[in-house]
Amino acid sequence: MSNEWSEPVRLNDDGLIITITTTAQARTFLQHVKQSTRWREAHAKCSAAAAGHLDHDEARRAFVQAAH
Repeated sequence: MSNEWSEPVRLNDDGLIITITTTAQARTFLQHVKQSTRWREAHAKCSAAAAGHLDHDEARRAFVQAAH
């Protein structure tokens, strides 16, 4: 199973465009941003996927949901 997402997620962070392409990148990004229920859930799913316990696509969906 590849940890590279089939489609990257691009975020606008106060004018800085950030491109996230893997679960590990998403997990790191989530560690350094605002905390909310969605962010915490996305972080947990990205951590689980990085450890091989969850599908990377599911982690990506959680990340996208938290980002928007």
